[in-house]
Amino acid sequence: MNVVDSAWGVALALAIGFLVGRTREQPDNTVPKPGIRDFMVIALLGAVAALVMMEGLTLTLLGGVVVFLLVMRYQHPLRRYQHPLRKGITTELAAMAVFVLGYCCLTPFRPFGAALGILLAFLLLVKDELHAFALKTISGKEFDGTLKFLALIFVIYPLLPEGSYGPFDFFEPRKIWIFVILVSGVSFFGYFLTKFLDAQKGVLLTAVVGGIASTTAYTGGISRVVRESPETARSLVRATLLANSVMFPRMALLLLAISPGLLNEAAKVLAAMTVAGLLAAWFLGKVGSGAKAKEASSGFTNPFSWGPLLRFGLIFVAVLFLAKVGSFYLGSGGQKITALVGGLMDVDAVLLSAADFFNAGQSSGGDAVLVMLLAISANAFFKSGLAISSGTKAFYLRVVVGFVVMIMTGFVVWWIGF
Repeated sequence: MNVVDSAWGVALALAIGFLVGRTREQPDNTVPKPGIRDFMVIALLGAVAALVMMEGLTLTLLGGVVVFLLVMRYQHPLRRYQHPLRKGITTELAAMAVFVLGYCCLTPFRPFGAALGILLAFLLLVKDELHAFALKTISGKEFDGTLKFLALIFVIYPLLPEGSYGPFDFFEPRKIWIFVILVSGVSFFGYFLTKFLDAQKGVLLTAVVGGIASTTAYTGGISRVVRESPETARSLVRATLLANSVMFPRMALLLLAISPGLLNEAAKVLAAMTVAGLLAAWFLGKVGSGAKAKEASSGFTNPFSWGPLLRFGLIFVAVLFLAKVGSFYLGSGGQKITALVGGLMDVDAVLLSAADFFNAGQSSGGDAVLVMLLAISANAFFKSGLAISSGTKAFYLRVVVGFVVMIMTGFVVWWIGF
């Protein structure tokens, strides 16, 4: 580094020391612990250690910081008992972090060190809010559910083998587990959104996000909620149909990226199905607001449970096997038939295939749109089965009617346009 860069690095290190030290400063001086000046000196030591680039000196200075903190930790170091007003070792750990961040400010990691310094000061500043959130706002059940949900993503998923296994390569552990994660995410995020937002906004926001991620997973997750809380059936119809209406704008965005020409052919069909879905959601899910919205949110009573997830996983595996068998025996020649089979679980895959045929000039616009409609129909058929698994007529009959309205609208517009 040149002199100017070094000066900026030292200044930034001192700023980090000031910010963090300010959060530790005690105006009444009743509790002995480091303050602004101490933290600025510690940050300066880290910066000097980086300037001289001597590992031995760096370790010596860091050791000196630790010794200093130990001395400050006790009123009488030789007798080694804690000051009665001191609790925890947050200040000591923060001081060690400031030394390291001050070191980073004189290295290529300067932006990273600055960002972490601001984050450290913020975390120290909101101590009371963090404690209240962790101990009062989040219950033990919610914390347990959060740990399980995170374990699905960061523990189990990385351990699953990649690739396909079994007859026709139907068993894809990671692909199956992603759908399990999505289904669990519907109830997990739905639970917390309805807790921290008002009931109606929480349910509808969960529907939009779920529709963008996976309408199949969302429908499966909501069906699970209805099965556990049948009284929410009619209230959650609107959310389910809203999520499935979001699928059509999402398909349009995909086509915009991979085949603008096919989007031009399919735009009217997708727009009509979106409008039909929104109208169906409004009328079929019209049960009032206020108390009914709270009734809907009451279905999200558990952020996580294993049983329904495993049942969904088994259903997914069975349908995936049937789709693979159908594709194997039908071959690639029957594009429309394979669209019905493949669309059971994955409309996007059929969409990509139809776009490839259209872009290569092997399929007309009308045929490509028809293939998309067949895949959407097959997918709606499977999601109807998921809705029926809820065991609540007030829910699944309305959802099935909504699917029929959307699909029939799409076919009518296709027939008129092509």
